[in-house]
Amino acid sequence: MHHIYLIPGFFGFSNLGNVMYFRAVRETLAQRFTERGEPFEIFGVRTFPTGSLARRARRVLEEIDKNDSLRRADSIHLIGHSTGGIDARLVASTAEGLGLSSLRPKLAGKLKTVVCVSSPHYGTPLANFFTTIYGKKLLYFITLLVFVGLWRRPIAFAGGVLGLGYKAYNVLGLNETLLLQLTNQLLREFTPERQEEVRSFLDSILKDVSLMIQLTPESMEVLNATIRPLDGVRHVSYATVSPPPSKIMDRARWREWLDPLSVVLYGALYSLTAKPESGYFYHPPVDPVAFDTKTRYPFDLDATSNDGVVPALSQIYGDFRGFVKADHLDVIGHYLRGPLEKQDGADWFLSGAKFRLDAFERLWGDVTRVLFREV
Repeated sequence: MHHIYLIPGFFGFSNLGNVMYFRAVRETLAQRFTERGEPFEIFGVRTFPTGSLARRARRVLEEIDKNDSLRRADSIHLIGHSTGGIDARLVASTAEGLGLSSLRPKLAGKLKTVVCVSSPHYGTPLANFFTTIYGKKLLYFITLLVFVGLWRRPIAFAGGVLGLGYKAYNVLGLNETLLLQLTNQLLREFTPERQEEVRSFLDSILKDVSLMIQLTPESMEVLNATIRPLDGVRHVSYATVSPPPSKIMDRARWREWLDPLSVVLYGALYSLTAKPESGYFYHPPVDPVAFDTKTRYPFDLDATSNDGVVPALSQIYGDFRGFVKADHLDVIGHYLRGPLEKQDGADWFLSGAKFRLDAFERLWGDVTRVLFREV
């Protein structure tokens, strides 16, 4: 029996209302396991949005304990997106102080794989910005945009925000009272129950930014120097990289012109992420080889290359499978669906990466092969 844990990034939710963090990932993995006739269970972990890495890793351990995985599973696999990959690394390490100390020795014999997708192993400059007063407001606003936009039609929603007269740079000057007024306006069409759920999640971002401090390049340098992985656990990583904002308008499609807010948002995040911290370094530059075809992408990588949230070279760790041409949210299923696909979708970053269903299925098919040790 395989037990697979999906660990979200700093948004920290597994499901919030009818919004799924790992959109279609669970279904894709389930289909691959079913085709092989292998027994499995997949669990979504609801962590703390911006709580510390230790709190988040402890939550993963609590979920493993709650699901009785140490008794029922033969193999346990941790799949983390973004910060979720760092959580998984902590769980699969000898780090102390995470709690559930009696569980850790037993876990060492069952835990087989840690898969990190788009994870900031060397930190991200964006975290430095999010620790500031202005950055905390922007993080709140981005989270609000993502949640509300995924519940509603993205184009109509973006138009509504612009109709209110708000732009990303306006938000930086808002005090918390005005920010909450904006929240009230954007949530007014939601049911009281759903409003309360989203508000509670957003409030936690304003109150606790411990995670952002720990994801700076300075903090991750300390973590990497001290963390020791458990023996016998395979650590695998995939890195995402998307085009610079300057490339978007050169190849703009109708979708970009109809949703300028998302273009501005992606441009701002990409630019902040493209400013490496002086004196701190990512993984040494490598050729941008695709994870699936093992061919070289027609562009070079440096410290400024990123996916809108995490530098590409910061995502390389362990057994590196290769690069995915996608933005930070594309790879977990939040990309624009085409007219012939059954599921509608929301592509919030509009990065111009042109990530599509076939690439999504190739990526998670490759992850499945990793779990079965076929590659």
